[in-house]
Amino acid sequence: MTKEAYNQLFESSYSSLCNYAFAIVKDYDEAEDIVQGVFVNFWNNEKKEEIEAKAKHYLVRAVKFKCIDYQRKEIVKRKHEKEVLHVTDIWEEEEENENTQLKDTLMLAISELPEKTRAVFMMSKLDGLSYKEIAEDLEISPKTVENQMGRAFRHLREKLANYKELLAFLLFLFFE
Repeated sequence: MTKEAYNQLFESSYSSLCNYAFAIVKDYDEAEDIVQGVFVNFWNNEKKEEIEAKAKHYLVRAVKFKCIDYQRKEIVKRKHEKEVLHVTDIWEEEEENENTQLKDTLMLAISELPEKTRAVFMMSKLDGLSYKEIAEDLEISPKTVENQMGRAFRHLREKLANYKELLAFLLFLFFE
């Protein structure tokens, strides 16, 4: 097949093949990619001289089969996407449950603090007050505030011994 004959075949068939492919795959960009790929394969085919007489029929069937391949790949792709989303949802749900459990454990440990120690801790971590500001509000010395915070942290380290790696993170996350 000469280059001129190929160009003429391309110009006379391209648009209708794209429409045909679009009817199957429902995506015009993919339809064009499929048709262009079929034309490239046809040009590179060593047996195109034998096919030349039936070129239009050959191209229609090639486009049809490429569209079917595309649909099969899309089905597999969607199946994998659903599986990934399902696994991600389960993972996020488990992570949320763990975070809730850790937060509940932290709050329970805080609630077990002596009243004054808990007040100092909450003013520092929840309200973001400095030791000096806490001391002024509670009319105690800054050194007492420092001692109360030390007690609070020792108590929390004991109660959250199983969560040592997360203790600092939790305190930062929930009491910023």
